[in-house]
Parts: sequence; structure tokens; C-alpha cells
Amino acid sequence: MKNSVFFALLVPLMMATAFSCKPQHKQQNAVETTIDYADTTYWYSCGDESQAADVFYVYPTVSTISFEDNGSSWFADISLPEVREEANGNQRFNKMLYGDYNFYAPYYRQMIFEAYQQPEAILNQIVETPVQDINDAFQYYMAHFNHGRPFFLMGHSQGSQVLIELLKRGMTEEQRKQMVAAYCIGYHVTAEELAAYPEALKPATDSTMQGLVVFNSVTDTTAIGMVSRADVVGINPTTWTMAADTVPAEFHLGMAKYNEARDSVLIVPCPTRTYLYKHNTVCPDLDPEMVFIPAYEQMFPKGNLHFADSWLFGGNVVENMRCRLRHFE
Repeated sequence: MKNSVFFALLVPLMMATAFSCKPQHKQQNAVETTIDYADTTYWYSCGDESQAADVFYVYPTVSTISFEDNGSSWFADISLPEVREEANGNQRFNKMLYGDYNFYAPYYRQMIFEAYQQPEAILNQIVETPVQDINDAFQYYMAHFNHGRPFFLMGHSQGSQVLIELLKRGMTEEQRKQMVAAYCIGYHVTAEELAAYPEALKPATDSTMQGLVVFNSVTDTTAIGMVSRADVVGINPTTWTMAADTVPAEFHLGMAKYNEARDSVLIVPCPTRTYLYKHNTVCPDLDPEMVFIPAYEQMFPKGNLHFADSWLFGGNVVENMRCRLRHFE
């Protein structure tokens, strides 16, 4: 982690550019085991319980290995130290960013990037392994670490994908009452999901209420990609509303960036106007080349800021977490 958090997110994608963008039907090896989250090997951080609230954080896709080189498995083998190390730069950054809270971050058998090239029916089967891992980790966290404190769920990309599944079918009503908010950044909730899970997926529509918070950002309306095209709950993270009005640049409170000299994460200016279009936050003043990778233009066209979403609004997210916690009952 040398310059900024997106270095850790872009490198895996650039290393994966040799993969074909066409769906590939491949036979996966069965996964029959479960992860023992009583073993601290499978936690990047178990918190120190010095703060009044917790963050349960799930990292995005970081695995760079190909299907063939991974023993015909779609999943990262977190029993290997080098695989866990792949996730550590991202988790360390976020532990610094959310330092006001006890930070709990499990490792999980996430899908390798190549899995996302599979047909939807196959992908829906594959995702059950990371979903199960995060459910198991969360239940262990609630039983052994939480001790009744309010908590935030935090994720980005694949991390948000599995957290949304946790909300839908892994959390009890009592657990939901302790949740201040679920920041599921860089993913989507469809109209069908919202209708099927009205109690579990309650979108937050202002800056204080409990519930689900989703946002995806682009520099212009033509850059909306497949990850957020079907989203029906995304809000503008500079105002935390679904209003379509253009918001002045001063409402953007800065992006989160790693400072090597201080070995810390700082909030630095990143002024841009914003407005909401089809539940995507449009940032017309930002460079469309900001995090563009030509090999992934089909999924993330130029101007799509998916790889920046987790840090681009860092100042707004940190301030909003404080605001929601103050209003939490």
C-alpha cells in the first residue's frame, strides 16, 4: 500500500486482463467444508472493544489467481498465508479509515475475479460459498465479540454483494435492531429483491435513519455499468438523499487517501458537483480516466468509478457514520 487504496484494487484487475470477457463454462470443484471462525487465523482484525460501536467489514475482490492455477476452484484458499496477505492492504486501509470504531474483518473464500465471467445461473451457485462464510463469520462475531454494541456493516463490490445476502437471509430481527447502517458500496439492489425482502432491505433515505446505504458513482450518465444498472436504492453520498438536484462541490467532504509519510489515511479535497441519475451518483467534474482499465470496459466503461467508490466519498461516509450513530436508538 504505497500511494492510495485504489492501487490495491486495480493491480488484481490489471493482472487478470488475460482472461477472456466471454462466459466460460468450467467445472468447479465442490466445496464441502466450512471455516472455523473461532480460529483467529481467519480474522484480519477482531477489534479491541475500546469504542462504543463496531464495524464489521468485508473486503472486495482481491484474488488474482486464474481458475486453472487455482486447482479448478472458484474460491480464494484462505488457509494459505499468501492468499490472506492479498486482502491485507485493503483491510488495513479501511481499519485506519474507520478508526473511530472497533474493527472486525474476517477472511472469506471469496470468488476469484474469473468467476464473474460465468453465466448467471452458475454464478448464483458459486456465490453461495462466500455468502456462507460471511454469514458464519458474522454469527460468530455477534455471539463472541459484539456484546450488545451497535454496529455498522461495511463492504465494497463483492464484499457488498455478500453483505446484501446476509441482510436478506442471515440476520435475525434482534440483530437488525443493533445495526446502525449497512454501507454496501459498489453494488446494487434490484426492484425484485426489494419487493421480496421488504423488512431486511430497508433503504436509508436520509442522513440519520437506520437501514441499507448503497451508492455507485460515474463521471457521466453513459458510464453506468452492469454492476449498478439495475439498482433501485442508490443515494447521493454527498447529501444522503435520492433527490435529483445538482449538489454544489462543497458538499463533497473529501476522498480518503493513504499517506505514506504518516502511515495513516487522510481525507483530502476532491471537489466535484454531484447529482443522481437512475440511482447512480454522477460526478461531472472528475476525470473519466481516473480508474479506467481498458480490458474491463465492457463491465466498467470509461467514466465508471466503481474502483474508486470505497474511498472517493471517504469524508462524507466517516461524517455520516458519526451522524447516524448519534441518532441511533
